[in-house]
Amino acid sequence: MNQPINRNIQAPFFLIWVLFFSVKVNAQDIPLGTWRAHISYNFIHSIAQSSSKIYAGASNGISIVDRADGSLTSLNKLNGLSGTGITTLAFDGNRNQLLVGYADGNLDIVKENEIINFSALKNSPTIVGSKQINHISIQQSYAYLAADFGVVVFDLIRLEIKETWRDLGVSGTQLKIYSSAFKPDSIFLATENGIMAGNLAENLMDFTNWARFNQGSFNNPVQSIAYFNNKVYAAVNGDGLYNYINGTWTKETFLQNEEFSSLSSFTDLLITTSTQVWKLSHAGVLTEVTTSLIQKPQCAVEDGSGNLWIGDGRNGLVSNLSGTFQPFNPNGPTFSGSFRLKYFSGTVFAMAGGFKSDFTPAGKTEYVNYFSLGNWSTIPEYFRQDVSGIDFSESKAFVSSFTEGLQVHNGTITIFNSGNSPLTNSRVSAIASSAEGLWVANYNSTQPLHLLKPDNTWQSFSFPVSASQYPVNLLVDNVGQVWLTLNPSNGGGILVFNKATNQHVQLTEASGAGALPSRKVYALASDRNGAVWVGTDAGVAYFPDPSRVFSGNINSVKPFINGRVLLRDEKTTAIAVDGGNRKWLGTERGVWLFDPYGENQILHFNESNSPLLSDKINAIEINPSTGEVLFGTGAGIVSYRSDATAGTPSFSKIKIFPNPVTANFTGTVGITGLAADSFVKITDVSGKLIWQTRASGGTATWNVQDVSGRSVATGIYLVIAISQDGRESMIGKIAVVN
Repeated sequence: MNQPINRNIQAPFFLIWVLFFSVKVNAQDIPLGTWRAHISYNFIHSIAQSSSKIYAGASNGISIVDRADGSLTSLNKLNGLSGTGITTLAFDGNRNQLLVGYADGNLDIVKENEIINFSALKNSPTIVGSKQINHISIQQSYAYLAADFGVVVFDLIRLEIKETWRDLGVSGTQLKIYSSAFKPDSIFLATENGIMAGNLAENLMDFTNWARFNQGSFNNPVQSIAYFNNKVYAAVNGDGLYNYINGTWTKETFLQNEEFSSLSSFTDLLITTSTQVWKLSHAGVLTEVTTSLIQKPQCAVEDGSGNLWIGDGRNGLVSNLSGTFQPFNPNGPTFSGSFRLKYFSGTVFAMAGGFKSDFTPAGKTEYVNYFSLGNWSTIPEYFRQDVSGIDFSESKAFVSSFTEGLQVHNGTITIFNSGNSPLTNSRVSAIASSAEGLWVANYNSTQPLHLLKPDNTWQSFSFPVSASQYPVNLLVDNVGQVWLTLNPSNGGGILVFNKATNQHVQLTEASGAGALPSRKVYALASDRNGAVWVGTDAGVAYFPDPSRVFSGNINSVKPFINGRVLLRDEKTTAIAVDGGNRKWLGTERGVWLFDPYGENQILHFNESNSPLLSDKINAIEINPSTGEVLFGTGAGIVSYRSDATAGTPSFSKIKIFPNPVTANFTGTVGITGLAADSFVKITDVSGKLIWQTRASGGTATWNVQDVSGRSVATGIYLVIAISQDGRESMIGKIAVVN
């Protein structure tokens, strides 16, 4: 066997110091019951500009740059936009409003002091198939929305549809329109089948009134079109750039056989290919825009001062506003979709993935991101390809990949793969640290489970169960047993292994053999009492005493609500346990919060009633010291500040916030730093009971009302907390000013 691959690097030691230090620092918390958006602005697909601002569109938000001072703000679902899946932007300078188009046909009109949502297209029952808005052009008092079903002419004054040009194909069939451009009296459309041109004075709802250029090179999709220097320019992927003048299309001699992203015109024609940005002057001189920040260019515009603004698929919005090119991006993750999340020492780590639902490599090359002290950062030293997991011991960091094996960081980097370790095909699907070392799940291997010991030696395990060759995820329970979820499409179930006794058992839906709601298991979690919770495609169950799984007759406990197994009709994809031992359950239809035994629903969040970016939840992770719950989806990450934190046996530094409570406060008061599950009473200064409750872990909340539900009067109130065993207590004060 070859020696492990090593590279000297000090970053991991620095990172571990940051992680342990950060837990002692007051992070930038959000109030109880509020949300935080973690939007990635590293992939910018469209740019619009006003006289003072630049608007850069990412899939889930808009970055706004003040051109005067370079300052950044942002818009997203949390602060006003109607949704996610942004596809295009356009600015209406005459009316000072920004138009935002979406993949579902939604349209937002962003004014100075309000955002108006126009949902008629999204909700139209007569439009069949995709309603995606691909591009918006503004001409006089109309916006022309190029969509997958045709063109919508939108009145910018009345904010209503003037007319819709549908079924524009040769025989009146539906035709995708990608973008539009205008000559003084006509409109040109880039479509999935060449170019179309129409006289604006004619009835363009009639498909026969269009001139078509769909022969030869134009018998292909054309996605980019622009009007510049009295010519119409069209880019044909894999072919070249064409210009149209006096009724004739002519192919340019430059940039042939390129893949094009976009065309835009101002002082120059800006041409964006898959790897470069070019400027074509009125004199016909072609110049490349050079900067290392251009890696996956998507679009480019030129402002009135001659500055370039480039939307890149890796570095976000890039501009030479300050003289040299630099990125202009609000802080956030470097990627949108989240595969797994992991909490460690005050920090939450996010991984892009991983593997696909068919258990092939995800093909994602993304940094591991981490969220600490209110900001996102990356770790360039960690694996970037198909990262499937991350974990930590006291002095080591471990990073797994579904294609590259396992990294170990402890001042040096050691890489284990199929060439120097037992890892078959270097496919690591999950990892989990334990007192004995790091447990490693090896997908599609005859030895699906390995233990990497602290001395970097390996111990491998095989099991006489065919499906166990395909472990997807793993959990180490509170007695040291390893729980492996098995490929749901290849037998499924759970395999539990006890190394100390060399026993293993497979849990299925059969009575006495686990009695799972279903063999298709997608989530595992261990709660504060040591119970192991299991999420399947037919409900949720738990094992109160994991050590009993080898008894020979073991059945899970299935919580019931309204006579039905908990989430019986949902595919439960993620489970997390908060400081109050409550269960956060992620599904493909949003997130539920249940009490410690899954018998009472507390919350339910989905795309329509919350800032969730997608109803399909991939991962849930909780910062136990703050109670902030992060939800990872394929569309991105958001978080919610819950009212439960991890408690300790004794009281720590008590924090009551806000304090004082003013008349305009409408939320709940949080009391943190409590001993676990303390009893809390609030009284007035005379000792009269005002309110009482029990902490969820280390946090209690008060709605600033008395026991009768009336708002309390202005005054000083005492907060009295007593530990569960009655041995410790504390008293605090809170002021209410109405």
